[in-house]
Amino acid sequence: HFIHTGRGESMFYRFPDGTSMVNDVGDLWRENERHLIPWFPRKDLLAGECVARYVKRELGVAYVDYLALSHWHNDHAGAPRCGTKKAADGREVCGIPLFNEYVGVGKFFDHQYPVVRDCRGRDEDCKRMIEEWVAAKKIVRESFRVGALNQIKLVPDTAARFAGKFSVRNVCANAVCWTGKGEEARDYGAEHLRATGKTVMPNENTLSMGFVVQYGKFRYWAGGDVSKSLTGADGKSFNFEDLVGRVVGPVTVCKTNHHAFRDAMTETFVRETRAAAYVTAVWCPRHVQDCNMRHMSSRALYPGERMVFPTYLPAWPKSEWPHAPWWGDVYPSAGANIVVRVAEGGDTFRIYATDAASENPVVIGVWEGIA
Repeated sequence: HFIHTGRGESMFYRFPDGTSMVNDVGDLWRENERHLIPWFPRKDLLAGECVARYVKRELGVAYVDYLALSHWHNDHAGAPRCGTKKAADGREVCGIPLFNEYVGVGKFFDHQYPVVRDCRGRDEDCKRMIEEWVAAKKIVRESFRVGALNQIKLVPDTAARFAGKFSVRNVCANAVCWTGKGEEARDYGAEHLRATGKTVMPNENTLSMGFVVQYGKFRYWAGGDVSKSLTGADGKSFNFEDLVGRVVGPVTVCKTNHHAFRDAMTETFVRETRAAAYVTAVWCPRHVQDCNMRHMSSRALYPGERMVFPTYLPAWPKSEWPHAPWWGDVYPSAGANIVVRVAEGGDTFRIYATDAASENPVVIGVWEGIA
């Protein structure tokens, strides 16, 4: 479930045995609303409340087994300067900690725990709020082991009914990336710092957590805001998102990197992952860009039909690029939650769009695909 609030990125996962996970609860607020899209479903609710209400109301979930934070940015975790409400113990909270005021949380995965790298562009008040939350709630935090297979494992499936059918592969976090061999990983962040002689990483987005969920033939990628370039051990610059794409390989559904902004979803990443469907969590009108929409719809990069689902499609792209070739591949949402449901066994899937403006959303579109 891509839960659209207009304030950031928030996803809920229910795995085939009922194991549940939330990946990010973005809670962005800016005084200048010209740089934002409408907030859904109600302007008086922060995203932490919206996401909690959605999973409790629509899915009957009052506790999630896992909560994964892709990186320390307010549109993925929340930050006090983005507007807060009081926790039961008096803390000022939004985003992930506010979500936890209503829905219980089991294990917490943080992209930089326990190796914290200084980084330009990180939201320090976001990080501080998360650390205070972990301490106050005594949250069980575990290092996200890059390369690991099934560290995020099925919880109720004690009979191993889905053994060999379902898996979660940890691909990247903290500028460490799986090599594609066993559970081996390589620390490109450390190599960058040594090669440049610097002590600060160039961008927090590059440190995003990413993973692949596989069920039968169905494969799904989520990588936060993975993007930007690093310097390798040989002193040459390379695009980290491209490297990640080569390791991930073909997927069925792709959560777009960095909201499909113009610095992400490169030709190489799209060519390597070859998704049948792309979903973008939109909170800024400029998240829909001609350059990477062309990449995602290009039959020259890879053949076959595909659909692109922005959770919100503003009016301006139609007037700026009225004849762009990608319009036929885009679902024109005025605010939708996007739900991907995989059939038992993983051979087929359906994608539903539901009306995000309602607290009781109705289905407004359905698409079917083969994994």
